[in-house]
Amino acid sequence: METTCLIQEPRKKQKLNEEDQDIDGNSKCLVDLPEEVLQHILSFLPTKDAVRTSVLSKSWEYRWTSIPNLDFHWELPSPAKRRLLMNFVERVLCLRDSCVMKRFTLYCDVLRDASRVNTWISVAVRHNVQELYIELDNFQSEFSLPYCLFTCKTLTSLHLYIPYILKLPTTICFSNLKTLTIVSVTFSDEYLTGQFFSGMPVLENLCLYNCSWGGLKVVRFSAPKLHSLSIKEFEMQDSSYGDGCQVMIFAVSLIEFDYTGELFSDYCLYKSFSLEKAKIYTFPDNTSAQNSRRMYRLLIGLSNVKELRLSSEVVEMLDEHSRRRGNVMTQKESEII
Repeated sequence: METTCLIQEPRKKQKLNEEDQDIDGNSKCLVDLPEEVLQHILSFLPTKDAVRTSVLSKSWEYRWTSIPNLDFHWELPSPAKRRLLMNFVERVLCLRDSCVMKRFTLYCDVLRDASRVNTWISVAVRHNVQELYIELDNFQSEFSLPYCLFTCKTLTSLHLYIPYILKLPTTICFSNLKTLTIVSVTFSDEYLTGQFFSGMPVLENLCLYNCSWGGLKVVRFSAPKLHSLSIKEFEMQDSSYGDGCQVMIFAVSLIEFDYTGELFSDYCLYKSFSLEKAKIYTFPDNTSAQNSRRMYRLLIGLSNVKELRLSSEVVEMLDEHSRRRGNVMTQKESEII
């Protein structure tokens, strides 16, 4: 038995050596690929894995510093692990070269580290970031996004989740922003909010999800290139804010409109002559006079739409609105129904 084992062992070693040679050969083939291809491959890896490639060889030590996409995502880790994660983020940003950053993703709890989080976002802006995805929660100190973000000329897509009041600067201009998604944000200043939405001259896609207009009475904004508008609101706003806000949207190029929610605010579309598709699904607790009026005003702005989908609750609200007006229907009301 011992003799047999001794005879077989060299064969196993020989096989392992052959496999190692194959790996080395593949590694050499990988290194021979153009740098653009290697960067493209690295861009599909999670950031932590891309950084780990630095141990492969001397030539790979700093290759990850040019990856176009950075993704940092964690939720409620232990204090010790949180410190490690935050230090990791700062090392990655510090060592990254001056190449343009295509996408920067940051999902984390802020706690008392608002200044550090702000710095990370500022670094992404300085690297001419094109797509920015930010989801921040659990603030334990005052927080406002860095003002340089609101004048970023390279940004084309922005996803923003901050379940708190959004503090806006006086100067706002997203000259290349085409896609904007805002989730759970509260707006608190009528003038600056109007400036915020009007400071996007080439915006094409806008999604507002569970946003609150706070105590604002009227917000007006113009989006001349807006093609798609989606508004979804399911969570009841703070009753201390009053009866909701009138949001006046001027969108001459609007093609698709989608509203789903409970009519917490009054949305009115103006000059939407290009509208082709619209969908309105609403599930209010009651068909109050206020909700019926809001629905009527919303539909008036869709009078030129080619394809319209309504939930049964919308039809009930229109019927209720008609009865409250003494069954006297205007020409536009008749055309809508």
